[in-house]
Amino acid sequence: MKKRTLNKELTILMMIASACTLLSACVAVLYVFFSFFIQNTSEDIEYVLKNTSQEFQAHVQFIEDGAVSIRHNQMLDEFFENAESLDLTNEILKPQLSYSMDLYSDRNMIQKQMPFVTSVYLFNNENECVYEHYYAETLEMEKKQESIYQMLQSRFRKNNHPYECVTDEENINMIFRIYDDSMVEKGVCIAVISRDAVQTILNETASYSDCTWMVIFGDERVIASRGPWSNIEELVTKKRVYNGTISLSDKKVIACSDVSGFQLRTMIAVGRKNIFTGLKPTIFMFGIGLGIVVILTICVSFLASNRFSKQVSRMIESIRAFDGDHLDVRMEDSSIQEFHDIGFVFNEMADRIEHLINQVYEKQLLAAQAQTKYLQAQINPHFQFNILAMLSLKAKMAGNDEVYEGLHAFSKLTQGKIFREKEIKIKVSEELEIVQFYLYLQKSRYQEKLSYEILVDDKMINEDLIPRLLIEPLVENAISHGLEPKRENGTVTVHLYEIGEEQPMLHICVEDNGIGFDLKQMEQMEDQQGCTEKTESGTQDPLRKAIEHTHTGLENTKRMLKILYGEKHKLNVESEVGKGTKIEIVLPVERGERYVESNGSR
Repeated sequence: MKKRTLNKELTILMMIASACTLLSACVAVLYVFFSFFIQNTSEDIEYVLKNTSQEFQAHVQFIEDGAVSIRHNQMLDEFFENAESLDLTNEILKPQLSYSMDLYSDRNMIQKQMPFVTSVYLFNNENECVYEHYYAETLEMEKKQESIYQMLQSRFRKNNHPYECVTDEENINMIFRIYDDSMVEKGVCIAVISRDAVQTILNETASYSDCTWMVIFGDERVIASRGPWSNIEELVTKKRVYNGTISLSDKKVIACSDVSGFQLRTMIAVGRKNIFTGLKPTIFMFGIGLGIVVILTICVSFLASNRFSKQVSRMIESIRAFDGDHLDVRMEDSSIQEFHDIGFVFNEMADRIEHLINQVYEKQLLAAQAQTKYLQAQINPHFQFNILAMLSLKAKMAGNDEVYEGLHAFSKLTQGKIFREKEIKIKVSEELEIVQFYLYLQKSRYQEKLSYEILVDDKMINEDLIPRLLIEPLVENAISHGLEPKRENGTVTVHLYEIGEEQPMLHICVEDNGIGFDLKQMEQMEDQQGCTEKTESGTQDPLRKAIEHTHTGLENTKRMLKILYGEKHKLNVESEVGKGTKIEIVLPVERGERYVESNGSR
């Protein structure tokens, strides 16, 4: 399976992190914005509905104010009390009626284009009439209209209602009584209201979707309306005065209901979805802005990850080149402290390895020291390459903080513990410290999949001398070829104890519960170099691969122990496929100063 590059993985991780941050910020901003917008837009719509209702009330108030003016007009009062003749009355009273009920005033005009009240008729108790029109009428039409309204006022006088509303296709006729100061009826007034004027006022809310309005006389009589009749019927049953959001036919609407004079009531309702109609341009602009931010985030993420991964890539290239035949390869210095430390340690290690090889071939060191130095030098680059590869994989799965911690730990591990060229044997405590560093890094990689335990039966064992890098390669083999191919969690145990009093022997046990291997197969490989057997698919069998690597590591360990201890050591291997592997090394106990190379120093 093709693996992704560090640059690509870091770019993806940074984009995901940026996307999550942007998403969280957008959700918060949108929540605040929509909360504020919905509240303010709802209030704006409520204001428009209220203002429209109040405009209708203002024109009704114009009629009421006109009625009060008529009541207190002395000339008109004489008309109600005792008119001498109709002709003389009309000549004198029409200007008075026009003055009291000024149909041409701004208060009676709708948008300065049409009158709210088109005509006014006054009747005294003798059924005599005086009237005023906004529009000029022919004499024939005036007589016809007077006859109609004469009938209406006569019928109105027969009941005890203070107001009556009679409608036709063009007008809404408001009929009401005129009283004197003693509240004694002295006449009837009919105000003719234009339906077109009423519709013009209330249709100011028609720009909203799902608009419904009506004018009600009394409690339930609808005299003018717009919208579905089902909505009108339901609105009629609501309380008389309200302003805000209500439920209508299982949906929410913004509504306003106000009471006017003459027992008139206006009710206006619009769909709540009108709140979101104005959001479309805002959402469009927000989407454009978000798109720009996303593009910038992608660019910044790519540049940032490329700047970081480029240095790691160069380091890996140097290590791979050094792992081949190019021993003169060195890492470039970096402005980042951790990379600088790794480069410094690598270059120092490369210099020492190159110098060691020169010593081997040019000065012909003693065979034992040369072989031991070669084997330990072989372990160092492989160990560092494996760790860097693991850290690269870790960089793919985590953020910069974890990369920092891992690289820092490895830098200290390589600089302070691994590269100790002249020390052949070190104390057990120092070797276990190396093992602890390695297990810490592997624990960071495998998390819960890996657990480990280091047991030392006696504190004095920490002062024993053992070959440098004796335990660490065994632990590395246990994890890489025992636990890594295993799907379940695994455990590595390192146990050190001494047996014997006169000639005490140090027992070093490294045990894992990994996939294990077949010892017979391993014994068959003693006479073979490498493992070339392939499966039918062309890939190497994992078990045979584990056996090959384990065999190579054990062979190096055997050779090193043979050189240093001759026949005074034991190396036992126990393994079973599917259950794990146990490697036990038995060495004579040594205590004292470190075993340091006595010649061949740089």
